[in-house]
Amino acid sequence: MSANPTSQKAPWVLAILLLSQVVLMSTYAQHPESEQSILRTWIMTVFTPVARAADSVISAVTGAVAGYTDLRGAREENIRLKADVERLTKELNEAHERTGEYDRLKAQINLPNLPQYRAIAANVVARDTNLWFKRLTIDRGTLDGVKRDMAVTTTTGIVGRVIHVGPNHARVQVITDKYAGVGAMLQNSRRMGEVRGLDQEARCELKNIRATDQVQVGEAVVTTGLDRIYPKGLMVGHVERIENDPHGPWHKIIVLPSAPVDRIEQVMVLLVEQKDIEKELGPEEIVR
Repeated sequence: MSANPTSQKAPWVLAILLLSQVVLMSTYAQHPESEQSILRTWIMTVFTPVARAADSVISAVTGAVAGYTDLRGAREENIRLKADVERLTKELNEAHERTGEYDRLKAQINLPNLPQYRAIAANVVARDTNLWFKRLTIDRGTLDGVKRDMAVTTTTGIVGRVIHVGPNHARVQVITDKYAGVGAMLQNSRRMGEVRGLDQEARCELKNIRATDQVQVGEAVVTTGLDRIYPKGLMVGHVERIENDPHGPWHKIIVLPSAPVDRIEQVMVLLVEQKDIEKELGPEEIVR
């Protein structure tokens, strides 16, 4: 004789009711060591390893995508660099072509080459920057071929001239010294004047430029060679500012030296004498 279908379903219904009661109780009941419900705690306990594994997978995928993005960026940068190399190579070839054309023109008009002077490197071993004088002491002297009135420079511009020389040392008067003077001119207009040092700051002043002459801030100032100390065409500095007197006949041009004369550590001495400089000047310049 078969059991009543209702009697067969009763245990399942009871089990479902009991499970529902446990779920409801765990939903509202709190874990004694946390503010979360027991059900949430159980769920988090079960799913935390799953979430951690999913996070690892997502991180790996994200890293792969980021690596691909970086690789793509590196490829684009490589393309840009190749374009830059091609452009610079083209410009270099054009410069070589212009240099060759310049050399041919010089040969046609018999224009002499600018002399290449021998130079020796020296270290600054002492510095005297009192109120009245600006002097440096370098570790080169007569044993190295250094002589009085030789020019001292750096790769960026002139520093000063040798005023005293010993066997293994020399004293250098810096161009910012109040008593220093350099024959100089504005590079663009070729207007000539004299650079004198300013004691109160690491600056110089370009004198004897008429107030009617056009001067631009930032214009380069170079040597003329007329002082027989500094060869022609060496960089002195750039026009930093112009302090004009409306009623004065001259510009007051403040020059920032190209060489860091106030903190220099290494210099070069040009082993060139007065007779060598005069060779590169034309007869009209020597007379002047």
